Amino acid sequence: MTINKYKEILEQGVGSWNNWRERNMDNAAIDLSEILLENLDLSGIDFSMIILRGAKFQNVNLTSANLRCADLSMASMVSTNLSKADLTSAQLSMAGLSEINLSQAKLSGADLRGTNLRLANLDLADLDRVKLNMATLTGAKMVGAILIGANLSRADLKEANMAGTDFSRANLSEADLSHANLNVSTLVGTDLIGATLIDIDLSESNLSRANLIGANLYRANLSGCDLIGADLRGANCSEAYFIGADLSRSDLNRAEFTGANLSKTNLTGASIETTDFQGAIMPNVW
Repeated sequence: MTINKYKEILEQGVGSWNNWRERNMDNAAIDLSEILLENLDLSGIDFSMIILRGAKFQNVNLTSANLRCADLSMASMVSTNLSKADLTSAQLSMAGLSEINLSQAKLSGADLRGTNLRLANLDLADLDRVKLNMATLTGAKMVGAILIGANLSRADLKEANMAGTDFSRANLSEADLSHANLNVSTLVGTDLIGATLIDIDLSESNLSRANLIGANLYRANLSGCDLIGADLRGANCSEAYFIGADLSRSDLNRAEFTGANLSKTNLTGASIETTDFQGAIMPNVW
């Protein structure tokens, strides 16, 4: 079938399209590459396993749509609503998703490498095991999102709001999280090697066993954090706040804490033989 034939079915409404798909499940892969869809309400539509490579969506409602395993690589989605959509294992690499609504969407196992998600809404989204390597998420909202085991190496997360997010065992190596909000988040066993965390808010977060080797934590707020067993070798913690943090059994060798506030910090069993505490504030440390 041609794209125009597919569009004729789409124009008859979501019900007609979904019924047609149920009757034609044995058909070859449906290829809608480069299709232009404008000003349509496609909420609840079944686009699972469809090829939509390079497709252009403008002002399209895809709320609760089924896009499992769909190929949306290099697609452009302007003013598109994907809240509560199922994009499990979908291909979205190099797609244009800036300012898009993906709140409560299912993106587990999806490929979003190099994708533009600037100012996108990903609140409460399931991003378990997602690939976001080198993606742009500047100013994105990801409050309460799940990113367990996700790969965000070299991603741009500057000024993103990720409060209450679960990054357990995620890869954030060399990512830029400057000025981001990760208050009360979970980063247990997270890889933050070489990450840029300047002026980040990580207060009350759990970073136990996190790998922060060579990370830049200049003026970061880690007050009340659980950093038990964390590896901060060679990290720049100058002027950072560790008030009431638990750094017991952490490795702080070659780390720089110049001018940092370590008031009421627990350093029991920490490795500090080559740590630079010059000018640090350290009352009631044990």
